[in-house]
Amino acid sequence: MKLKSLFLYIFVLISFSSCQFNQLIIEESKKNLFSLDIENSIPVSFEQKLKFIFNSENNKNKQGQILLKNYIFSNYDIYGGPSLRSLEGELRLEIDISIYANKQINKKLVVYKRYKSNELNPFAQEQMIKALESEMQNELIKEIIFEVNAFEM
Repeated sequence: MKLKSLFLYIFVLISFSSCQFNQLIIEESKKNLFSLDIENSIPVSFEQKLKFIFNSENNKNKQGQILLKNYIFSNYDIYGGPSLRSLEGELRLEIDISIYANKQINKKLVVYKRYKSNELNPFAQEQMIKALESEMQNELIKEIIFEVNAFEM
């Protein structure tokens, strides 16, 4: 019995150590390669998250530039059935990103989320939308990091 549990324990440890799961990050040496320019339409909370990841000092000796603009957060309610309230809601967050260096990339990044709204009161629904927007911002930051890493290759 002890031999079986020991074998299971070793097998789990080997499988966890060999899966090679790494968090998507920007290396410290690459943080200083790009200057970050943010348009006025981007909210302060998202801007602070971006400045935490990228060093945002506007030095002229940077190799490239990341320009973020046209931040659009929209909510679409889906109605159906006999109720007067919406059954679901769909949130959409989009932003335009332009990366300049010796070449140029322009992309529109979009994140969608759906939530059930028929189970919530209006105050809880507002709080859920705020929490989902923050989660969507984090996903958008991961996409921006991916695009910057892909641009450097």
